[in-house]
Amino acid sequence: MTRLATTSTTSVVLRVLIAALSLVTHPSSVVCFHPTSSHPTSSSSSSLGRPHHGRWTRPLFLSQTVVPPTSTTSILNPPSWEELSASLDELDSNSGKENEEPQLTLYRDTNGWCPFCERVWVAVRAKGIPYRERLISLQDKPDWYKELVPTTLVPAMLLHPTSSDDDKPPTNERTIIWESATILQALDDAFPSTPRLIQTTPAYLDATTQADELVTAGFRYVYSARNASLPASDIASRREIFLAALDALNASLSPTPGSFRLGKEFTAVDAVLIPTLERWRYQLPLTHDIDILDGRDNLRMWFGTMDAYEPYNGRVAGDEYSWTAVTGTFQRYFADVEDPAIQAVIKNADEKAAQLVGSFAVGWDGVEHDHRVEAARKLIGNHEAVVGDCTGGVDGSPDVRSQKEVDRASDREAADQVLRFVAGVLLEVEGSGMEGLDVEVKGGSKMAEAAKVVARRVSVPRDMGRGAGSALRGVLMGVADGLLA
Repeated sequence: MTRLATTSTTSVVLRVLIAALSLVTHPSSVVCFHPTSSHPTSSSSSSLGRPHHGRWTRPLFLSQTVVPPTSTTSILNPPSWEELSASLDELDSNSGKENEEPQLTLYRDTNGWCPFCERVWVAVRAKGIPYRERLISLQDKPDWYKELVPTTLVPAMLLHPTSSDDDKPPTNERTIIWESATILQALDDAFPSTPRLIQTTPAYLDATTQADELVTAGFRYVYSARNASLPASDIASRREIFLAALDALNASLSPTPGSFRLGKEFTAVDAVLIPTLERWRYQLPLTHDIDILDGRDNLRMWFGTMDAYEPYNGRVAGDEYSWTAVTGTFQRYFADVEDPAIQAVIKNADEKAAQLVGSFAVGWDGVEHDHRVEAARKLIGNHEAVVGDCTGGVDGSPDVRSQKEVDRASDREAADQVLRFVAGVLLEVEGSGMEGLDVEVKGGSKMAEAAKVVARRVSVPRDMGRGAGSALRGVLMGVADGLLA
């Protein structure tokens, strides 16, 4: 096996700061799903059936699901997990599509929130390369990974022997590559028939320098409060430098809809920018009273372009709720909770998260069938972990839950029952419909309690893509509302 060493082009300051961020991500996550499937993950979304369109409204927002009059399946008798799994298998067999052979393995962090990992993740998807994922716990890295990657850091990439380029003969040698900058270059080199993400033009080099300077300035300011010896004047200066860097980026972006950083084509500069700007977009208004989009119309336009870009939006993108919910958790773990300013941040973040939870089941438009299937697949494949997390873990196990401020459900059987029903609704299994939930159901309050807990715990992109997360949260809250109506 070939090992490709590299020296990161990222500044020392940035590497240290983001490494610290990556280390705190795992215990602070809002996740409850743990992938168990070993199937390759394709970089392009597959069509697993007809699109499902409709407006979801509370409480019976799934009223468009057709329920045969003779159906015997209901909330009181939902399909078993085995039956649901069989429904997925049948759906897959009828889809007419097969998984392509993966051409690389991407090693990334468990949560999917390490910015360096996200750079590579979105780049692989942008190139349309079939890939396999291996998730690495940042707090408990396996020995085999430490032996495989000399830095022991994520991301890393293992190129498989068979090349995607027909002009290159197959090779029996696998190559392990680490450091995001080197991986991005290696993707261009190893897959020359895919869109090239790294350029050599002066405009590209200038944009790369600007991106590095912005990210460095942002992290120097955001984490400056952790340095108790840093004078207030220095913190204020760092803030101004950061805001000026945001203004410079805004001025460099095109005001034309559909434009990326350098025009109509996605490049590695966009891959470098989006993971960090996404966090700042949702978290800085809560933690530092900075709205990075305020007065920056070109930056807002760029986000619109990224949000419409499937390689990013389809799986890599986080969402507002996930970043908001984790904000208070970060503060509880790593800040001085006795500080009134920190208490205000926590209160603000928790209130904002609660507002977003309240909107989960309201007014969803055009929920795609693929998103429903993705959510169902994650729920069915990881149901034991989800039920355990929902109800406080397995009996006798240590309490390692994140989001300890979120109350858990009281009845494991009720949790399992309502989640089987929800999975049936997502797959449109015969008889799994919302009709009848607005009448009294035995155990309904306990099932509603469990559905709400899981809805609050679904995290994007850790558990699933943005669209699937919205679909699952919506169904969970819709079911809860129907049970409590």
